[in-house]
Amino acid sequence: MALVFEKNHQGVNYQIVQAGNSIRLYTDKVLHTQYNHQQKLTSSVWDLLFLPALVFPVDKPLRVLVLGVGGGAVLKMLDEYFHCTKITGLELNPMHIQLAEKFFQVKGRPFELIEGDAIEYVENYQGEKFDLIIDDLFYEEDNEPIKVAAPDNIWLLHLYSILKPNGVIAMNFVGRKAALSAAPLHNGYLMGLLPNCLHFTTPFYDNHVLAFSKREMMPGLVKQGIKQRPLLASNKNKLRYACRQLK
Repeated sequence: MALVFEKNHQGVNYQIVQAGNSIRLYTDKVLHTQYNHQQKLTSSVWDLLFLPALVFPVDKPLRVLVLGVGGGAVLKMLDEYFHCTKITGLELNPMHIQLAEKFFQVKGRPFELIEGDAIEYVENYQGEKFDLIIDDLFYEEDNEPIKVAAPDNIWLLHLYSILKPNGVIAMNFVGRKAALSAAPLHNGYLMGLLPNCLHFTTPFYDNHVLAFSKREMMPGLVKQGIKQRPLLASNKNKLRYACRQLK
């Protein structure tokens, strides 16, 4: 591995490391992003985050909101495999935005990177609604990722308020217990708004991604979506994931 970039800024250490063709972003030694322009599928959490988009028809133009950019690997994958008219990324850390643009090439159309508080952005948003919202908001505590916004009734209702009809909310969790605490699995009102849920995991990480929607969603739709997209179908052996329906 080769250290490509390192900077200490306001008490935080940032590193860009190259391992073969992979570029990795570390913030205070916590891995935030890994991306390989030659082999984009990683068999990791970044794959899990874009997989919920496969429930949409292959020709559906998508407006996507990603809360928590890091280095932007998920944004790059969405651009690569889906017909996205706009991919908006919210990131509180300005250094992450700079590194995403410089080292991960997250710039130009269809990308829009916004520096700011993602929770405030969601609560005050008045623009066109989104087909897909990805909540990947974490901060570090003792070198461990901690979820920024609790997946409670209030936060889910805020996300739902900026979601298009039949849109999808995808949420990243660390650990099964955290994932199963998500409000749409327990609150009757939210169950009515978002009655369908898919649970994505990978054998290599303890991340659990839940996708909620009013749209009908089944694991078979994900497999079908892979087959319908030649770039994914030709590399499906690199996708190591499990998907099950929770409700």
